Amino acid sequence: MMSSLYSCCSVPRIAGICVVVLMLSALGCGRGNVSGKVTYQDKPVPFGTVLFEGSDGSIHQSDIKTDGSYSIQGMAVGEAKVAVNSPNPRSSDLTPVSKTGQKPVLHPDVPGWFPIPEKYSSPDRSELKYTIKSGNNVINIELK
Repeated sequence: MMSSLYSCCSVPRIAGICVVVLMLSALGCGRGNVSGKVTYQDKPVPFGTVLFEGSDGSIHQSDIKTDGSYSIQGMAVGEAKVAVNSPNPRSSDLTPVSKTGQKPVLHPDVPGWFPIPEKYSSPDRSELKYTIKSGNNVINIELK
């Protein structure tokens, strides 16, 4: 009985299984990091948010920096739907309500801000889809 146990579970076979397990874990367990720039008509979008709806249904979001760059960590691998929002930074929707008698605090000016089409604000309407791979992904989002 013991000899048959050793023959089916030999050291080389166990080592091979361990190598496969290690290779799968090295793939990052199906996670990827995403970074890049958002542009509209070849100009960096200087304000707003990027939203990725992952293949697992999770939502990941990043603020857009003034140079158009963004960064998201830990996305599920696979196809992701994307939305980009860039509301007017001086909009009353973004202005905190002030106490009576106080001036409202306005969001700072964002030099070079411009509106982008509304269709990009929803992952279901934007038609923006990207494949996320394990590891680091550079995805430049070019809006037209």
